[in-house]
Formats: sequence, C-alpha cells, structure tokens
Amino acid sequence: MGLTGWVPIRVHDRAPPVLEWCWLGSLAFDDPFFVQTIDRAFRSPFSLLFRQETAIDALDELEPGLAPSGLVLHGSRCGSTLVAQMLGAAPHQLVLSEPPPVDQVLRLVARDDERVRWLRSVVSALGRPRGGERAYVLKLDAWSTRSLGLIRAAFPKVPWGFLFREPVDVLASHLRQRGAHMVPGALDPALFGFEPGEVERIPPEEYAARVLASIYESALEHRDERALFLDYSQLPNAVAERVVPAFGLEGDPAQMREVAHRDAKNPAVPFAPDPLPVTPALRDAAERWVRPVYERLLAC
Repeated sequence: MGLTGWVPIRVHDRAPPVLEWCWLGSLAFDDPFFVQTIDRAFRSPFSLLFRQETAIDALDELEPGLAPSGLVLHGSRCGSTLVAQMLGAAPHQLVLSEPPPVDQVLRLVARDDERVRWLRSVVSALGRPRGGERAYVLKLDAWSTRSLGLIRAAFPKVPWGFLFREPVDVLASHLRQRGAHMVPGALDPALFGFEPGEVERIPPEEYAARVLASIYESALEHRDERALFLDYSQLPNAVAERVVPAFGLEGDPAQMREVAHRDAKNPAVPFAPDPLPVTPALRDAAERWVRPVYERLLAC
C-alpha cells in the first residue's frame, strides 16, 4: 500500500518492530510539536478509531520521503522549539518536532546496524511530502543527543545543530516543570551514565545537572565538520544568519522575525521572558556538574 495521507506515529517493540500509522489527511505539521498535530487528527473519529500497522521492514516498499536537510538537537529549554517554528514558517519546508517514532527506534534493544537501518526508514517515512515541500528538518528529543553516535551513523552527511543554554536557567526551568528526561526513572538512567541504584541516593538538583551535563558532553564528543553549535543568547538572529545557510534552506527573514515575537510553545501569545527562582542547591549543582562542559560549548 502507498499509505498516502497516513503518517507513522508509534513504533511497537515487537520482533520485528511494528509501525503504527494514523490518517492525517490534509492536516499540516504546523503545531509546535508533532504530537499536537496527531492530537488534532484524533479529533476525527476515523483517525481515532482506524489505524494501520505495518512491519518496520515494509517501509522499504514505500516511495522514499525527503532526505533530511538538517537535524536539530538540543539540551532542552534552549530555544529549539523556536528554531523549529521559525524554519517551519516557510511553507515549502517540512519541519517535524520530536516525533515519537524516532525516539522509539533509538531506544529499541537491537543491534546498532538494525537500528541504523530502521532509523533511516522511519525518518524517510516521516519525511514524505504532504503539500509540495522541498526541504525537511527534523528536531529530536533532548535525550536523543545521547544517541548521537547512532544518528550520525545513519545520517553522516546531514548537517546538524546543537542548541545549549546557561545551565542554571535550564535547570531552574526543569525543576519548575520537568521534562521526561529530568524525572528520575522515566528514562533508563543508564542512558545518562548513572550506575544501577545510584539515582535513588542523589538529590533532584544533582540528578538534573548530571543529565544535562551528559547531554552537553555527548554533543561535544560527536562534534564534526557538519556541526553547528548555538547558545540560546544568539537566538533568534542566528536562525536566519547561521542555521538556514548551514542546512541549505530558504527562508523569508520577515516571516521568521514574526514567528520569533510569539511564544514558541504557545504561538497564540507573545513571547515574554519568565524569570525563574534559583535555589543555592540548584546553583551549586549547575556549577559543579554542568559549568565546565558549558564553557567548552561556548568555545566551539
């Protein structure tokens, strides 16, 4: 089947893995996150009740999608959603923000060569043009940076950007409203270098700081000639000045500036800085665990 109008939304960990598809019809990926567009699709009874499943290897029979023009990785709360929204302002650019099937393939228990092959297939299936798109940008989850070796093996020639930010600001944001990777046990702690049983013995500030440091370290470890490192303070201007040319994209600076004035996660309201309280314990954890690697990122 061509599966025209359908989009993969979930990878089921079976032997072999199975891909679940949702009917999207003419809906465009213009929400801040992939899952928000899928939630809109589920308002249709057909999309909610009728799904399709295919073996992941059956993707080889589909017409290939667009090859990624660029990959956006980040440490979380670093402006990556803003970057995605600004790049997505151009109607000929398909920008997908944190689609779950990519993360699910990265975390499958399988040989690396199998995961590389499945990752290419899923990214291709997600990148099938839906309305004349000519370019394709994929923003990944923050913790996907810990799988950069696998990602670069799958897409060695694709430019990639890594966004980072002053660690105290990132940690303060997460300790007010945590992302999944900052909740102890929500993701395998080994992904971030923790030993078995270690997480239960450390305070939340240290856990969050060490997770962030491990993500920053991974970006540095895999730095290559196609990498672009951007600090939060360089946004939004760096999107038009650096990201667009690095990814070989096109963009209307006026359109992108308009997007930058809105809240990236809630485009219906204007952007307004939100100062966050910083406790001594949080500052100490940021300085001990993250500051040294953050300084190395600034030097890139």
